[in-house]
Amino acid sequence: MDFFEHQEKARQSSKVLIFYFILAVVGIVLAIYSLITALSFFVGTKTEAGVGNFDIWQPDLFAMTAAGTGMVIFLASAYKTMQLSGGGKVVAQELGGRHLDVHSTDFHERRLLNIVEEMAIASGVPVPEVYVMDSEDSINAFAAGKTTSDAVIGVTRGCMKMLTRDELQGVIAHEFSHILNGDMRLNMRLIGVLFGILFLTLIGEMIVRSTFYSGRSRDRDSGGAIVAIIVAGFGLIIIGYIGMFFANLIKASISRQREFLADASAVQFTRNPDGIGGALKKIGALSEGSKISHPMARDASHLFFGSALKREAFATHPPLGERIKRLLPHWDGKYGTAQLAPITEREPEPGRKQRRTIPGVPFPGMMLADNQVETHLTENEAAESMKSVHFEQVELGHDILDNLPEKWSAAAHSEPGAQAIIFALLLAQDKKLRMRELRSMQEMVDPMTYRQVTDLHPELSRLHSAVKLALIDLCIPAMRRLSPGEYKRFRQIMEGLVASDKVVDLFEYTLQRIVSRHLDTYFEITRPPKIKHRNYSQLTQEASILISTLAALSHPENENDIEKAFQYGSDYFENLARRPVEFQPGENCSLDAIRNAISQFEMSTPIIKRELLIACSKTVLADGRISSHEAELIRAIADAIGCPIPPFVRTAPLV
Repeated sequence: MDFFEHQEKARQSSKVLIFYFILAVVGIVLAIYSLITALSFFVGTKTEAGVGNFDIWQPDLFAMTAAGTGMVIFLASAYKTMQLSGGGKVVAQELGGRHLDVHSTDFHERRLLNIVEEMAIASGVPVPEVYVMDSEDSINAFAAGKTTSDAVIGVTRGCMKMLTRDELQGVIAHEFSHILNGDMRLNMRLIGVLFGILFLTLIGEMIVRSTFYSGRSRDRDSGGAIVAIIVAGFGLIIIGYIGMFFANLIKASISRQREFLADASAVQFTRNPDGIGGALKKIGALSEGSKISHPMARDASHLFFGSALKREAFATHPPLGERIKRLLPHWDGKYGTAQLAPITEREPEPGRKQRRTIPGVPFPGMMLADNQVETHLTENEAAESMKSVHFEQVELGHDILDNLPEKWSAAAHSEPGAQAIIFALLLAQDKKLRMRELRSMQEMVDPMTYRQVTDLHPELSRLHSAVKLALIDLCIPAMRRLSPGEYKRFRQIMEGLVASDKVVDLFEYTLQRIVSRHLDTYFEITRPPKIKHRNYSQLTQEASILISTLAALSHPENENDIEKAFQYGSDYFENLARRPVEFQPGENCSLDAIRNAISQFEMSTPIIKRELLIACSKTVLADGRISSHEAELIRAIADAIGCPIPPFVRTAPLV
């Protein structure tokens, strides 16, 4: 399950979307032209010579019809796309979702929030906001958003309350698969595009409704015109079914196989087919199933975990029984029962919890580990760890969240505390530089924030990379609650803090870049970059800067080891680019050069990003091990170029 490859396939699926969209527009234009010519014939605009001389083909009329129809469809799609620019929360709110308070003490809400946070830490992405559709008793869920920066997870009330923890985890893992595989952004684009080709139906409905209401007050002489208008309205409604046909065809062609993939990914993430399989069986047993009553369900049906509509010409989801059979081959075909949860529900009383050992990660010592704690991974294990989420990473996410001190967790979930955590992580390790930064910070923040930062830094500075980056992912939702003015102030303080010591190391820069990238997109300061580089040879200079920097940071005291590490990583990228990747001395690897290299890779395809990260991992693994600091840097670079990766752990072979 290589999510880099699936992101690339999702990107290429846009071509299929464009092809079907053009077919739909052509079909609608022809249908509207036929309607106009028919109306003009029957209303009496035909030539005096009679019916036989009526010209069915009128190029000028056809050109006007095509231009007008195309403009209406384009403007409607553009309007809807612009409306969705606010990210996944716009879809969640339009579907009637209620934003969950992170401080909720309700059992079901707390359990749902914990599962989402665990899965986010395991995936290496910011924690999505969570919404509940309180008016829906069915079992369903969705993921929406343009990027991981503005993603949301939505669930129905039935999904939150009627599933066990394992079943709910399976559903959430399914939705995270859509986020990581690039399906979510494609699905958002589908909503915008399809709205345009369905818009004519809405126009027809408005024409018919307004004509019926106003028809009684019209003069009898205008009766013919009223009939023509009504016929035109009904004609547009019928023509709208052409758009609906293509809309359903597009959604079905893109969505069905992706649902199978997301089901399989959920099993890989949780190593528990009974979890997601049990959720699907409960959908089959429930009278409401997975149906969504909200009117917008028609437009967003392809987003959901289960089929949201009662009837579809082209189903967006595979048959329920087929999905269950693939997950549970020995299933007997019986759905069983789906019962309401007890009125008062809580987790079973646990015994003394057995600490799980995560292969390749020193846990629980990682919570207070020295920054140079080593993880022994082979190259293949490191590459596999990056390319997808595995059960071991989900377990790690659970354990990190479970073992965070209450003080850190509370801080990460509050706006002031989240800012303080990020400031504390940005402070230099060197004492003299840190004192200079603190003096600068004292002038930029209030006394309470300053005390919180100085209190947090000694505790956070020695954490393992997986915990540091998990804290950042936990802080992002709180930072989204800042006002635009508050975020601007935070950004200025962060940039001032990084630049205050006149020495900016790579981790400080990439950490700042991660936070800015996610939040700048959310606050609409910047937009996600478009793909510019599709060829490895376009990026050899940028690759040489990043690989040279990592080689030097991995072996700062031995030039031979630096050369060996660089050669190990550069050879890999060089074979792909078929152009030399030359070592860059320190003066060529300035912060500006690194900034430019990261910006260029951010505009490359997912596959190129993957190969760069593999080259980076080969560089640091030239000595057979990867330190916490090295893992920190690779994951920070990955997030900075727009493809967050999970924590580095040794994963068990997939069976």
